Amino acid sequence: MTAARQQTTIDPLRIFIGKRAQGLPVPLVATSFGVVIDGGLAVVTASRIFRNAESSSIEATITFPVPVHASLFALKIRIGERVLGAQAMRKDAARESYEDALDRGRTAVLHEEVLRGVHMLSVGHVAPETEIEVTSSFAVSLTNQGSCATLRIPLTVGDIYGHSPLSDADDLACGGALPDADLTVACRDGSVRLIGGKLEDGRARIAINAPIDLEVTGWTPRDLNGRAADGRAVALRIAPTPGEEVPLDVAILVDHSGSMAEPCTGDREGGTKHHVVVTALERIAKTVGKSDRIDLWEFNYEASYVGSTRPGSESQTDLVTLAQALSSPRYGTEIGGALDRVLTASSVRDLLLITDGKSHALDVQALARRGHRISVVLVGEDSLEANVGHLAALSGGEIFVATGSDLIAAIESAMRALRILSLPPLITGSPLERVVLRRGGMTLTARWQEGDTINGDALFQRAVGALAASLALPAMADDRAAALAEAEGLVTHLTSLILIDEETVQESIPATRKIALPTPRTLGLIETALVCDLAPGPSSLSSLEVPHEETAGAKPAQNPNLEFVAGAPEPLFLYKAEPPFSLFDHVRYIALRIRWQDIAASLQNGDLSALADSDASAIRALAGRQRIIDIAAKYALDPLLLVIALMAFWNAESSDAAAGTCRVILGGVPIKKCLAAIEAVGVIDRLEAINALDAADWEFQWLRTAPRLSYRR
Repeated sequence: MTAARQQTTIDPLRIFIGKRAQGLPVPLVATSFGVVIDGGLAVVTASRIFRNAESSSIEATITFPVPVHASLFALKIRIGERVLGAQAMRKDAARESYEDALDRGRTAVLHEEVLRGVHMLSVGHVAPETEIEVTSSFAVSLTNQGSCATLRIPLTVGDIYGHSPLSDADDLACGGALPDADLTVACRDGSVRLIGGKLEDGRARIAINAPIDLEVTGWTPRDLNGRAADGRAVALRIAPTPGEEVPLDVAILVDHSGSMAEPCTGDREGGTKHHVVVTALERIAKTVGKSDRIDLWEFNYEASYVGSTRPGSESQTDLVTLAQALSSPRYGTEIGGALDRVLTASSVRDLLLITDGKSHALDVQALARRGHRISVVLVGEDSLEANVGHLAALSGGEIFVATGSDLIAAIESAMRALRILSLPPLITGSPLERVVLRRGGMTLTARWQEGDTINGDALFQRAVGALAASLALPAMADDRAAALAEAEGLVTHLTSLILIDEETVQESIPATRKIALPTPRTLGLIETALVCDLAPGPSSLSSLEVPHEETAGAKPAQNPNLEFVAGAPEPLFLYKAEPPFSLFDHVRYIALRIRWQDIAASLQNGDLSALADSDASAIRALAGRQRIIDIAAKYALDPLLLVIALMAFWNAESSDAAAGTCRVILGGVPIKKCLAAIEAVGVIDRLEAINALDAADWEFQWLRTAPRLSYRR
């Protein structure tokens, strides 16, 4: 009996496994979004219907991205004919009340911010055969893109590098299968267009594996009237930021990690994120004047200086030449270290970060204290605002989000904003009287005063009051900010929204069902492009050109039969329609792609049903190698579980679920000796592949010393 079979404790990861691992029905059965746009303000209402098709009570949880500057201010549920509203409460107290309600058998709903730009919704004690509709609303200002204004509502995210600060239960999870959603858009001022889709009478049916991107033209800034929680009238004005321009003094830091090799949009012709960035920089070069000073850097796990437009600089040249010198995407992402390096090495006033934001390696508070204004352009459908958006807000910078074709406008808007000297938020009065700040190319001004009754849409009035209050929160001490957020009913890092239905009682403890977001459609393009046929026979490898170890800044070998694997340690390549260099390397690549937080429990038992058939076949083939069987016998392990343990070990540094899988399978086995033996198998496999190529004169040291995989996949 293997170590995995001998364990007597229950692995807590099992309760967080989704539909693919356990075959359970997904509780989220319907989603809809309603958007109202007026005077530069968008009010977004999301409705989610949860249905329990199981025989006992469940708790449904879903973690999802939201615009980093969104102010979520309303939450209600419908159970049958009854409608209940939520109230704001200090975050710890709200979580305690929620857990207590579940212990008492009551239905409860908790909406909390787990990271700036990432929210979690928990719906506890959904009784069997019961349906609960949860409706939440948030307000957010539009982003100025020059001739138009834009709004992005993120619905899913791609894989994120680095160590997540969240537990597996709270973290973002992808790979789920959720139904399409209904979208309704009402634009009261100007006209609106659904980018990548079509609105018919303001309605559309959308897939939720891509963001909702809206473009608004012809709108006019004006005072929007609302009501504060204390009863005072609030006037909010959102307008493009004016101001006198000064020459640029900026370091542009371009992400060229592996994820930037992913498609920028769901349109296969759109190019990779990195290609679109290079093209955009080339095209905006004509807007750079003689007095502008620009340093260009790039980064993945470290930052590298590319050159400068500064007169007198040793590497002085134009922006087009610098853009063309950017290296191809490779390796993982360390945004925090790269920012620190640039801020230390460059004597610039501002920094512009161009990235897809998919890294947890970022100490937001420490970087904001460096005293530089940091603006961000996010590129790609699966980008994540959470960390970099928070950094921009704290440092006085701005954030712009682009899908693909609009990247040029986004970078131009960011550069235009950096030509205007930084203005710290202006807050006066206690209670609040006036707030002014800049955000996304807009200047937001809020004024509070005693006023008469305000006519109009009650939800929109509350949205105005909520967004106005949220503008002041970052400048307040925690106690005062929490009190204001509670009064205004806001979800923040200090407060959550909670409601408890005291009329319902369940006797059992609910089983937790973590709902995974859909896989981004751009990732699907990569999956279909990287085809590996495991048919035996090395004959077709004889014509394969294998590159030497590449120096920093060099580009991958241009061989039409090879594709660079985005996010993998170079030089790991997949051979189109043929085996890679070795079966061992192919399994290493599979381990890189696995979403361990979703299927760890099934893998611990040797269940490969959640994987693609070709991936499962490769893993079983490696487990069938005699050398693997011999090592497994030595340590009384199942060969298949031994291979899975190795795959988990490769990802242990970046995934708690993978680390737990490795520990559970190996148990008391001496890990170092076992892994050293199995790694030796990989070396032998690679050498055999090299011999098959008859390439004795080439240097293949990089094949023997492939770095450990430490990316979150």
